[in-house]
Amino acid sequence: MSSVPRNAGVLCELSGALFAHLPRSDQRLRGDQYLRGLVAAEGRKSVRNIASHVGGPELAQSLHHFIASSTWDWEPLSTALRHYADNELRFAAWVVGSVPVPKGRTQRLHRAGPDDTSGPQSSRGQQAIGVWGVAKDATVPVKWNLLRDGEQIAECVAAATLGVDQHPLGPRPVVLNLPGADLRPVFDRYMGVGAPLLAAVPAHLPLDQGPGHARRSLPAARLLRQNGMLRRPVEWTDPATGLVRTSLVAGVRVEWGGRPLLLLGQWDSGEGQAVHSWLTNLTATPLGVLLRLAKFPERVERDFASSASHVGTFDYEGRSSDGWHRHMTLAAAAHVAQVIAAARARVRPWSQCMASMERMDYSLQPGRVGRGVG
Repeated sequence: MSSVPRNAGVLCELSGALFAHLPRSDQRLRGDQYLRGLVAAEGRKSVRNIASHVGGPELAQSLHHFIASSTWDWEPLSTALRHYADNELRFAAWVVGSVPVPKGRTQRLHRAGPDDTSGPQSSRGQQAIGVWGVAKDATVPVKWNLLRDGEQIAECVAAATLGVDQHPLGPRPVVLNLPGADLRPVFDRYMGVGAPLLAAVPAHLPLDQGPGHARRSLPAARLLRQNGMLRRPVEWTDPATGLVRTSLVAGVRVEWGGRPLLLLGQWDSGEGQAVHSWLTNLTATPLGVLLRLAKFPERVERDFASSASHVGTFDYEGRSSDGWHRHMTLAAAAHVAQVIAAARARVRPWSQCMASMERMDYSLQPGRVGRGVG
């Protein structure tokens, strides 16, 4: 991981960008200390460990209060983080995925306050919904939400992503990796506002055949198998090995809930059913671009697995969701700082894949999707 001296310049910039909205100087100071401690501390990023690296053990109580009990809002900080990271790394797409919150404690995270009368509940596997920005050779988390009891995942995903992308070419595609989730409401929300979306779907998902066919629902796997003659070879880079691979890919026009979509299938050989399938409203985007988009969650999983512990992503020790959101936002900021510091320390060419994808127009206007704008 990056050393503190190499991170120093980025941390100074990032602290200024993140904490400028905090009204009190002591809050800005504590924010800077906590962020630097997440980067500098070795091992578990407990408040005591962070304090020992940025001022001494006597600082632990102040840092704990800053995270767990203070009143500052993490949402403006999360927005500032996304803008800073996007300006530096130039994201091509967003990936949304779910991550289980570790059961390190016997009680669930809960919102404390006068309106909370239920008290903490026993932990049964809470889920965190993360949003990652995907850039040319980096993926970084930029936002975390906690999926609350009774909350639909569509609401959580929409709140995390819709209306936040102010790119001059329009919203960049969102790639969902949410196994087992009910995706119909998500597609309804995205298509209602004309936002580009691609999501992995199970082989058994029933879909209606597209225009020119009698309305009949069939499993995604069967639709792809029936349209195997549409397959063509597409190259993509394996996130695990960095090697260029070739797969057979087909796109089949379908309808879901009365909405026109494209079912994308991938085969690793010429036989059998598709090994992966996705659904997207980017119906005019080239299949090669869609497949490379579909592989972004694999990049995110690989990068997150190797970096989450280094910035203390799941080391929060409290039980309030407010404190959890503050810690997670600052852990994401520490991740961003290390990635940007590393990027500035080297010069790497753009891959042909990412360069071409950044030039793509992902708007959903007829006749524009999939055309280069550069």
